[in-house]
Amino acid sequence: MNIINILKNSFQLPHKQALFRLNRMNMRDTLVYINLLFFILFLPDAVNFVLNIIDANGSIPDVVYIQVIFLYPALTIFITTISVTGLSGIAYLMRTWLSRKLAFHQLWKMTAFALTVPIIVYLMFKLINQDSLILVSLAIWLWFIYKMITVYPKKAQPQ
Repeated sequence: MNIINILKNSFQLPHKQALFRLNRMNMRDTLVYINLLFFILFLPDAVNFVLNIIDANGSIPDVVYIQVIFLYPALTIFITTISVTGLSGIAYLMRTWLSRKLAFHQLWKMTAFALTVPIIVYLMFKLINQDSLILVSLAIWLWFIYKMITVYPKKAQPQ
């Protein structure tokens, strides 16, 4: 299954072979993978939300079913798309600064795959109630994306 291969290769980043294998993945698999990763990231918050509603009311109101079944996935997909696109913009600036030959769609995929380890690190921090350590995850992502961008050749200088 492609999701398992993507996960294995994402853990091998920023190695060149893993990067090139991941860049050959189609966008559908990339979107499914990153959305699954974000669903896992937001799952503890959704569970806490439902548990807090149960504690306050004693049962789950019908509105909560609608929120968890329809709004949670839609909001997660929206946040995923916006987050990865915003981080890809940062990667695009880094690509420009490093003068590398990369298109935005390549940077988008690289950003999505480079988020695997930072999201897992952030999730571990979140589980031990250290939400303030998001900067550590961001620093890990910046290091990954820098190493991945520098694998690609520089643009030819006009003469």
